[in-house]
Amino acid sequence: MPNNRIMSKLSPDQANLLSILVALNAWEHENIPPLLTQSGRSLYFQLAQVLLAPIQGEGLLMKQIAGDASERSMRDHMRYFQEAGLLTEKNGTLDGRTKQIVPTDKFIEELRQHLDHCIRLLESRYLLVEK
Repeated sequence: MPNNRIMSKLSPDQANLLSILVALNAWEHENIPPLLTQSGRSLYFQLAQVLLAPIQGEGLLMKQIAGDASERSMRDHMRYFQEAGLLTEKNGTLDGRTKQIVPTDKFIEELRQHLDHCIRLLESRYLLVEK
């Protein structure tokens, strides 16, 4: 009974969305180890955001990497991502002294799997129509 009482505090739409978020979180824990930490999650989504940039191939300046984690933690995660083949470093296009990080094809493939799973979860409860 306590479960019904708690669920009554959520609308059906909220309960549906919450169940999708919980399922997505469980899938992420099993399939994307870097997302288990806040700094890893931050780096993952900053790399993913590079793909939304109008000029493909432009990376993220290392100085711009932000997160709630310490600089050391972010550097450790960057090293882990690099060793896992998820990002590469290159010299800046405007200033050769700067470094950029760029997602690799392997990262893009893993991101596609992540997005596909998210879409499947949403489609399991909703009819998706693009606005």
